[in-house]
Amino acid sequence: MTFGQVTIQWNSSTQRFHLSLGTVGPNSGCSNCHNIILHQLQEMFNKTPTVVQLLQVLSDTQAPLNAINKLPTVPMLGLTQRTNTAYQCFSILPQSPTHIRLAFRNMYCIDIYCRSRGVVAIRDGAYSLFDNTKIVEGFYPAPGLKTFLNMFVDSNQDARRRSINEDDNPPSPVGGDVMDTLMSQFQAQQQQPMRGGPVGVYPPLTSPPTPYHPNVAPSPSMMPTQSPGTIHASGSPSGALRAPSPFGPTPSPSSLGIAMGPTSFASPHGALDPSSPYAMVSPSQRGQWPGSPQVSGPSPGARIHGMSPGNPSLHSPIPDASHSPRAGSSSGAMPSSMPPPRKLPQRSWAASIPTILTHNALHVLLLPSPTPCLVPGLAGSYLCSPLERFLGSVIMRRHLQRIIQLEPNLSIVNSNEPGVIMFKTEVLKCRVALNPKSYQTLQLKVTPENAGPWSQEELQVLEKFFETRVAGPPFKYNTLNAFTKLLGAPTNILRDCVRIMKLELFPDQATQLKWNVQFCLTIPPSAPPIAPPGTIAVVLKSKMLFFLQLTQRLPVPQEPVNIIVPIVYDMAMGLTQQADIPRQHSSSGAAALMVSNILKRFNELHPARQGECTIFASVHELMANLNLPPGGRQ
Repeated sequence: MTFGQVTIQWNSSTQRFHLSLGTVGPNSGCSNCHNIILHQLQEMFNKTPTVVQLLQVLSDTQAPLNAINKLPTVPMLGLTQRTNTAYQCFSILPQSPTHIRLAFRNMYCIDIYCRSRGVVAIRDGAYSLFDNTKIVEGFYPAPGLKTFLNMFVDSNQDARRRSINEDDNPPSPVGGDVMDTLMSQFQAQQQQPMRGGPVGVYPPLTSPPTPYHPNVAPSPSMMPTQSPGTIHASGSPSGALRAPSPFGPTPSPSSLGIAMGPTSFASPHGALDPSSPYAMVSPSQRGQWPGSPQVSGPSPGARIHGMSPGNPSLHSPIPDASHSPRAGSSSGAMPSSMPPPRKLPQRSWAASIPTILTHNALHVLLLPSPTPCLVPGLAGSYLCSPLERFLGSVIMRRHLQRIIQLEPNLSIVNSNEPGVIMFKTEVLKCRVALNPKSYQTLQLKVTPENAGPWSQEELQVLEKFFETRVAGPPFKYNTLNAFTKLLGAPTNILRDCVRIMKLELFPDQATQLKWNVQFCLTIPPSAPPIAPPGTIAVVLKSKMLFFLQLTQRLPVPQEPVNIIVPIVYDMAMGLTQQADIPRQHSSSGAAALMVSNILKRFNELHPARQGECTIFASVHELMANLNLPPGGRQ
């Protein structure tokens, strides 16, 4: 087992401490995971030279940093229209020893805050830390991030934190006499007649509740903030905060071992998550942060004057409890005089409220894994993490909106469903949305506009090809653009292309063929020099140009032979032939000549009939009869 090592040295010339990181153990040659935050660790230790605090930070961040370091950071080409511009997949940007910012392709931003007790807090870093209605310049909010992160919440850990069973797990050092006083005040207010104000609005409390028991010494984490259960009433629309009484006891941060000091991050909501009891520092304490602007003013909790669900400060972006898989049950009944909680629409800034995940959940989120809900044979070869699949799918959905506006054969269809894109061609109506079960793939649902030649199997092949070959990793703009051009093609051409897609997705269904086929949506590097690699491989005008990759079926020990075949289909003549290859390579000369001869002979033996498309028949003939000489492509 390998352990991290830290060496502390005092430099008398600079009057500063210097930290050195290393590893000890069988794999001591590997890098220390804390190297990416070494600068932040040195700044923290020189400001507060406490070894105990340093060791605590190293312990709290080791597991998260081990997962973060496994994210791909190598720049990639061909991700956007500018195929020669490289974009970094993930950029790791440490903000402090316990705050790591992840930038995904310079578009989306994820903030990860390392906490004690084996948990981290994750939020959408595109939202300002001080005002969740403002966006950080250079980043875009990731729609659906909150729902996606909630899928990784450990329900058992979440239940323990919220301490649903109050008898076995006393949640707060609030004495019975104090609670009796609070309840008597609340009942007295209920008996008073309402004076003015809209119906359903409750008057403010006559006196603030005592935040701690008089006989218990308050901890620093208890003094400046209230527990979430005392801030929000049961009338709050937050599904995870629905309690039998607005003054029901909730666990204090100190009872959970969470010490909120200057290293804690601030948020205008006063809690990490409406479903989390973790307290947070108020904006008035932000001035204690190094390099932080001075922000004065009362705590957000102090500005909550009433218990009305209509109070804007109580509006929560968390969906209703009936729709939340994490909402816990309550041990008591809601008072009969309290109005039922209102169902508010999910706010666009919901992801600005942090989500608490365990270290195990963070590893699942950041480590490469197979794509869920997909047959292993249909999944691509690019293995990535759930977070990359989610953010990549969000990027592809954003690209699709732009492509539809630019593509003349596609027209947008208005949709009231959030996160859903609907568009149509002349014969097909398409719906694109994230997979609701995993939020890690984009799904296409195709419906014919009227009763036409489309079979259900053909539509399913088109949908599966989109999910596994188009909108999946590595999430390329030109791949999506090429597919939309196919959707806008005439019906007979599109149906032949779908039959080729079926051969790619299910090669075992055509065992009599000598080759496997792959529909190239972008030009591969080994293709004949017709266009630069990475550009769109589908051109649709009076003639159609597309590329196929054929892989020879050979026994496993032998290395398979791959060839790229550019094909041109003449819509007027109904002829399918190989495209002219300029500056023809000697490496592909023999194979290209054989492909051209097979297609010419097929056109002579099977002349096209009026309205018939010969693409699939010609490709099938090629896959069944192409025999390369010994030596492969030569």
